Amino acid sequence: MFSLVYRSRATANFGNNKIAEMLNKARVFNSKNGITGCLLYYNGQFIQYIEGNHLKVLSLFDKIKADKRHNNVEILSHGKINSREFKDWSMAYENFMGDNDELQYVKLLTGDYFEGSNTSEQSQAPSVYFWKTVKQLIYNSPSEQLTK
Repeated sequence: MFSLVYRSRATANFGNNKIAEMLNKARVFNSKNGITGCLLYYNGQFIQYIEGNHLKVLSLFDKIKADKRHNNVEILSHGKINSREFKDWSMAYENFMGDNDELQYVKLLTGDYFEGSNTSEQSQAPSVYFWKTVKQLIYNSPSEQLTK
């Protein structure tokens, strides 16, 4: 089993309707190919965690890199994993629109993740990197800096 975490920036014309369309296609593709993961969108940035068969994940990532709906695609972490983090989701998705209940929940979740026992030796490096990046993104956004 293999996982990969990347970050990218959405192009200006890649709005919510196009994201929803992309997600529908991705979920069908992922289900057929045994790929699971999570996609987060916040302040024009995507962070995605993908897991599954090594070759299938890398092949999917090649397609993702070539997609013109986003740019500045950067691998943040990748590696072998022992078990899935998102085993029940062909592609979980959250679009954080400003300060809302879902964003507050993720802030609590990331705080608990790093302060609790989830970062023990059993944690897998790509997963830890994913959550660290999510935490960095939501705590370093322009709206957060204004309220600190």
